[in-house]
Amino acid sequence: MNINTIQNARIYISDIQTKINTIPDQNLTARNSTDSANSVSKADNPEKSENNSVKQEISSKFVQKQEEELTKGEKIFLAQLKQTDKEVKRHEMAHIAAGGRYIQSGANYSYKTGPDGKRYVVGGEVSIDTSPVPGDPQATIEKMSQVRRAALAPANPSPQDRKVASTAMTISTKAMSELMVARINEKADLDEEKAFGNIKQHAENAYVKVQNMPGNQQEPLLKISA
Repeated sequence: MNINTIQNARIYISDIQTKINTIPDQNLTARNSTDSANSVSKADNPEKSENNSVKQEISSKFVQKQEEELTKGEKIFLAQLKQTDKEVKRHEMAHIAAGGRYIQSGANYSYKTGPDGKRYVVGGEVSIDTSPVPGDPQATIEKMSQVRRAALAPANPSPQDRKVASTAMTISTKAMSELMVARINEKADLDEEKAFGNIKQHAENAYVKVQNMPGNQQEPLLKISA
């Protein structure tokens, strides 16, 4: 059974794109990513002996320059992508933290490439074990309680999350019924044993009394001698 937010996240991103298409382009300077990349490379072409910190600084400047050249609509879209990336990751991590040993896989993410060329998470899912514990209703109840907590752990559970929680509740309810029947049968067995045990004890006491009554005692055996 999967807990996921893929569909909701993709719809969310689609809505963002639709809104962005209506925003007029306020960037009067034409953007040419290839030329920008080449110009940065030429301006900041490091020597072979430069260390990693210098390379990282150049890379950071390049990314910053790319973002500065985005249109207004692209900047809004990028900001939304970054926010969605954080929310989806936080959502799936909440499932994993609450699901514990019943989580069957790590988070599987789906991505979308932003206007800055980077990939951002826009959906995700984790798998969780919702099978009952064979022959142990009490253990099943406890397991389903944790599964339900895991499904509803995120601040905004998706429809699929709620479906998993509902499934766990159904399995738990069935296990409760099985446990109740088992306890009733166990009590009936104990009551029966207790009742028949008392009857048996009364019968034994009565037999002893009858045997001890006058005339019911056996005479001692006589020995015959030659």
